[in-house]
Amino acid sequence: MEINFSQLKQKDVVSLADGKNLGKVSDIGLCFPENRVTGLFVSGGSRIFRFLRQEIFLPVNCIVRIGEDAVLVNFSPKDAPPKACPPPQPPSPVPPPPPPKPRRNFDEYE
Repeated sequence: MEINFSQLKQKDVVSLADGKNLGKVSDIGLCFPENRVTGLFVSGGSRIFRFLRQEIFLPVNCIVRIGEDAVLVNFSPKDAPPKACPPPQPPSPVPPPPPPKPRRNFDEYE
């Protein structure tokens, strides 16, 4: 079966793990030096508010079958890497300032 990207973008992506519709194919990942496909980007979430959409990356090894109406994947959302930023790290401890030099004695002035 031969398929182009415009046809692939119209297909729904369905997870075999729980039967949920993950969304539609939004982009494809390519590795340039090796000329191979790394995976699919799937945009899911709200169709009304585009800023609420979450994008999921599905590696090629998760794709089970590309059919007439849908792309079947062996993937569950709990396997997805978290999109949130990592928690902030505490600042590194600042070393204490060097001890002050001893003061000069008054006897040295005369």
